[in-house]
Amino acid sequence: MLLAFPYMHPELWSGADLDGLTFFDPGLTDEPAPHAYRPEGLPLDPKTAGALINDCINFGEQFKDPAEMAYFGAVTAADFYEGSSMSIQAQLSRQFDDGRGAKQEREAREAASKAQFVLLLAWAFEVRILELAGLEEGIRNGWKDMDRTIGVGDEDSLGERETALSETLSHTGGTSDGQEVRLPWQRVIEALPAFVPEDTVLVCADPEIFEVWEEFGIDFEQGEDGLMRATAPAWKFGCRRREPQGMPAALKGLTVAILK
Repeated sequence: MLLAFPYMHPELWSGADLDGLTFFDPGLTDEPAPHAYRPEGLPLDPKTAGALINDCINFGEQFKDPAEMAYFGAVTAADFYEGSSMSIQAQLSRQFDDGRGAKQEREAREAASKAQFVLLLAWAFEVRILELAGLEEGIRNGWKDMDRTIGVGDEDSLGERETALSETLSHTGGTSDGQEVRLPWQRVIEALPAFVPEDTVLVCADPEIFEVWEEFGIDFEQGEDGLMRATAPAWKFGCRRREPQGMPAALKGLTVAILK
């Protein structure tokens, strides 16, 4: 299976069309997204997943500066839970503290729920990215419509100053005002192995991620299909220097292909 990385929404895919490319669905909606891969047996059902995400969003709204919230995308899952003002850790653990199965089985289910939670957070983050992009596009189109209404031609347009003014007035954030917070893809790639088949190949078309992997010393070799591939434990693609504790999914091997 060829699985797009790091984004889970096709609208955010920046690479060329690739036959068989699919997108991961972490199970936040009642029904899987079209042309997406949703694994069976996810530990968190859509209702529970939605409640946890809402709690997390409420927590994130405490931050006035997006850079502060970015901290929680850069640390480990355990650090995130410890830093949270809410009982997200308890919510994820409580449902598996039912005495059913051996201790090892319960711990495995809890670890899987935390991995799914990371992917759910990324999914919700992407939704916000798309909402922001749509809002900004609507504002730009509104300015263009106003130009046409009042009869302003291209030669009379304010150009870049006009666009900057619209973005300043809209306060839409993101790229417009220099406060872009990138998707924490390092945590996403460490969580995915918990749910994807062993023969899955993650396909990435983001040059900035390529550069990070190159600096980290991951070597990609060209295959017969022309794709540059590398295979390593997920935590290495997550740019860690050593194996993480309490994250069994991150210890699994992954194959990643890059599209340049």
